[in-house]
Amino acid sequence: MSLEDVFAAIDDDELISLTRELVRIPSVVRPGDPTATEAAVAERVRAWLAKEGFTVDVQEVAPGRPNVLGWIGEKGEGRTLLLEGHTDVVTEGDAAEWSRGPFSADVVDGKIYGRGSADMKSGLAAAMVAAAAIKRSGAALRGRLIVGALVDEEADMIGARHLATTAIGRELDAAIICEPEQNELCLEQRGVVWARVSVRGRMAHGAMPEAGVNPISALAELIRQSRVLERQLRALCRRSRYLRPPTVTPTILHAPAHGVPQSNVIPSVAEATLDIRLTPGPDEQAIQDAIDAACRTVAARFPGATIEWKPVNGFRLATEVDRNESLVQAMVKGTRQATGRAPRFGGVPGSTDGTILRTTLGIPIVTCGPGNRFIPHQVNEHVKVRELLEAARIYVASALNFLQ
Repeated sequence: MSLEDVFAAIDDDELISLTRELVRIPSVVRPGDPTATEAAVAERVRAWLAKEGFTVDVQEVAPGRPNVLGWIGEKGEGRTLLLEGHTDVVTEGDAAEWSRGPFSADVVDGKIYGRGSADMKSGLAAAMVAAAAIKRSGAALRGRLIVGALVDEEADMIGARHLATTAIGRELDAAIICEPEQNELCLEQRGVVWARVSVRGRMAHGAMPEAGVNPISALAELIRQSRVLERQLRALCRRSRYLRPPTVTPTILHAPAHGVPQSNVIPSVAEATLDIRLTPGPDEQAIQDAIDAACRTVAARFPGATIEWKPVNGFRLATEVDRNESLVQAMVKGTRQATGRAPRFGGVPGSTDGTILRTTLGIPIVTCGPGNRFIPHQVNEHVKVRELLEAARIYVASALNFLQ
């Protein structure tokens, strides 16, 4: 059987329709609302894979939050490849700011619009249809091909963490992460540490600041010093051809951290979160030491204030994969077969579920999927239909190269 025979089993209209259907199912996770989870879209993925004759496993990661895994083939003496996507999406924000409904999945000028259209229900749909095309064509596999629809990528990545603890997760030899990267082959991902800094001072009347220790002033100095920390981290990390240098960005400020804010009260505690992005190089201890030093420097300038921090959700260090890995070679060849051109290489500006799979399981990952990498989390999110269709062909060719 030729590769063209398998390509012919890809139904473009079906892929477009499936993508739009998934986008129309809101899967914004809203804490405190037990109905606002990934459950509905996960059930649609499960039903679709089951209808296509996949072996399907539903793993309840948290209440109403299931991972869905569907596969064809058996590993035997071969290998296991995961095509990975996630089912959660970020908030749509103010729907009035969208030019069309955030869950409308309208097709306009060759683009599908809606929250999750790029990040990443199009990539998930492309993986599903690609795997189904391989099954429908009867192409022989030397190993197992899994489609994984995981929960919680946009937050704690509990879906990927759970998968890594399971028997089928430990069986994985490689993974294609179907995130929006304009179908480039991304071999590097930036790491992230969300440093939640807590500054404790001494509560006092706002009219008599000398009677207290204002934690907000110390926190403001720490934020000012974040540029110094950023330069130090850039010196620790390796320069990357594909990734921006490390950045330190304040994202959350909270004062008082406890109680009711009042205009005439100096709070006892103020908090901030620093979003720290990293390129490959330093280990966890080196990053921790740099942040510790920044906190000590500021604390020394504000007698009576104490500064502590902790990494929210732990450390997600940057990842990289060598071009000589068999998965990379399979995708280089697959991109040529699917598109007729040489692949473009790139880097992932954030972290993905692949970060967990790479660091926990040690398997090679390549991030490659439809959608502009700068459009996720914005209003009027969209994906080009052309990239969507191209992604499915890349997945087919790459999977066959890796598993044959």
